[in-house]
This record gives sequence, C-alpha cells and structure tokens, in this order.
Amino acid sequence: MPHPLADSRPILITEIEGFGGAERSLLALSHWLHRQGLAHYLLTYVDHCNIAQYATHPVTVLELKPRRGAINKIASLREHYSERGSSPWQLLASGYQPALHATLAGLRGFHCLMHDTASLLGGHRSLKSRLRFGVSNLIIGHGLRSGGNTIVTSEFLRLECRRDFGVDAEIARMGGLACEGSPRIRPLNRELRMLSVCRIENNKRLDWILRSLAELEKAPVALSARVDWRLDLVGKGQLIPSLKEMAATLGMASRVHFHGFLSDDALDALYEQAHLFLMPAIQGYGIPAIEALQRGIPVLLHRESGVSDILMETPWATVLDGGESNMLAAMASAIDKVIEGRHHSVAQPQLPTEYGWAERVAGLCNWKG
Repeated sequence: MPHPLADSRPILITEIEGFGGAERSLLALSHWLHRQGLAHYLLTYVDHCNIAQYATHPVTVLELKPRRGAINKIASLREHYSERGSSPWQLLASGYQPALHATLAGLRGFHCLMHDTASLLGGHRSLKSRLRFGVSNLIIGHGLRSGGNTIVTSEFLRLECRRDFGVDAEIARMGGLACEGSPRIRPLNRELRMLSVCRIENNKRLDWILRSLAELEKAPVALSARVDWRLDLVGKGQLIPSLKEMAATLGMASRVHFHGFLSDDALDALYEQAHLFLMPAIQGYGIPAIEALQRGIPVLLHRESGVSDILMETPWATVLDGGESNMLAAMASAIDKVIEGRHHSVAQPQLPTEYGWAERVAGLCNWKG
C-alpha cells in the first residue's frame, strides 16, 4: 500500500526552533502550493514553535521525533524515506543543516533553499570550527551537485554557494508580505520615528545603531536639536538587557524603546508611524527591508544584505558598506534624506513579491504538476 505522503512534495527543515525569516518563507511557499491545490508537507525532527499557528491556511507538519544525536536524527530521515517509497517529487531542503542531513541520509537529486552559507552562520572562527564547516561544505556540495537545484535570494549567496559548494545556484528574489494599496507618503512632522525588526542578537548590529545615534547627539548641532526622535526595536533575544543598559549609559534610554515580540496588528501600528527602517546586519537577504519599502518607509541596510542588490541606485535606500566605522556617516545620510524628504520625489524601485518568489521556487523544484 502506498505511503500516504508519497504523492506530496516534502519540505525539510530539520528543527523548527522559532519563527524567523526562513520559517516565514516556507509558509509563503506552502501557501502558494495550497492555493494551487498541490499536496505538500513540512518534514522536521521537532517543531518547537508549532509553526502551523503562524499560517493562514492548513499546513501538514510531520515530526519524526528521533532520539537525541545527529546519528539518530539522520537515521530517522533515512527511515522516513524508505517508508515513503517511490515518489515523483524530490525533497526541498530548507537551509544548510537540512542539506547536510539529506546528503548524509543518502538522498540524491534533492533541491535546496540555501538561506545562509557557513560565512553567515557565525561561530566558526576557531581552527576546529573552520575545519568542521569545511568538511560539512564538502559533504553538502556532493548532495547539491547530485541533480537538484540550489536556490538563493541574492548575488552574494550565489557567489558563496559557488565558492563553498561548487554549485551555480538559481536566484529567486523573495518579497515581503503583500501590503494593500500604494505605499503611504510619510512626511516628517514633529518626531522622527526609526524602527528595526529582528531577533535581538549580536549579528544584527543594534549596538552600531545606538552608538551612531549617540554620536549624532554629540554633533555641533545635536540630532535632537534638529528633530525630536525615537527608536523602536522589535524582537526577542538575549541582548535586550545589555542593549537597554547601553542606551541608558549613552543617555538615550527615554528615546529607545524595546517592544519584544509583537502581534501583527501591534507591529503594523509601529510600521505606520515609522519614517526610517534600520537593518545594518549582514544577512543572506533581508525581507524586512522589502516590507518597509512596500509600506513607503525608506531603509538603511548593509551592502552584504542580499536585498541590497536591487536597492543600490535609489534614494529610498541608504546602503552601508564595510564595518562600524562607516555606520555614522550612513546613519547621518539616511536621516538627512528623511528630514529633507528626498525619497518622496522618486518612484520606488520595483520590488519582488512573496507570490512571485514561491511560484519561481516551485518551478525550479519541478513541483507545478
């Protein structure tokens, strides 16, 4: 008797730790497949966050629930595929570890959404860690070159995949959540509202933002003398206490507001009040920048955020390159553009959409039917 999921398209995310950008992109793909009537399921070892609660459509999640340890996890994946039997649909691995485990489980011809490569994952500065990632890259490269497509969101990640895995990846640019209507013009009146939405972690460089704002307060004409300002930080993370302490030490505690995790409605309310979105982290893509622009909010972002590929030639974006020493000038430029309203006189760049991204990914996976 055929396995009940043999005719479903499998999407592997090894462990669902929390609801971040990668998880959201998978739900966007799942939603597109659902609308097309194409059977699929999320395959995972453990779903720690109940990912289905974040979906607006029915989602099938299969938890393998293996015993602890990589060997047991990979064995459970191999067993599932043995039980699943013959199927016309190849697996889509979502990320670095799923690609590694799929290869070690003996799967071949699978596709991969490579959200981040080893250089973006952090924590591999020691010789031991570099060697570990080097071996993992060799294994993953073997799996990625076995017949499926590797799919990335940016030129930066495409170059990384060529270097790390020896594959030429396909680019599918991700969009943000669809916003109804045209972007709203946000003239600056009494207060400049700045917003950042991310996990509160070291690699997001929120400390760069705080120190740059503190330097702007020390300028011959302080920023607060030019315009009243406020910074809203949305997201959970272990750095919140230390960043609150930093804001207090820099004399900005009354201007910097930490909101933690917010509901969609509460987050929308902050977006509606914002004049500038801040995203200085290096990351594979950067969906929040797209969502801010869709709402009519200009952005400051790093050149090594993949989404900067399409934002280099517009006053709607201030693109920071290099290290923290360049952050102050970028922050000052972004704020000046908002105060002067320079971006309002120029049409927004054409932005990708979630729907278009999901359709392209499904096509690259040969999943359309």
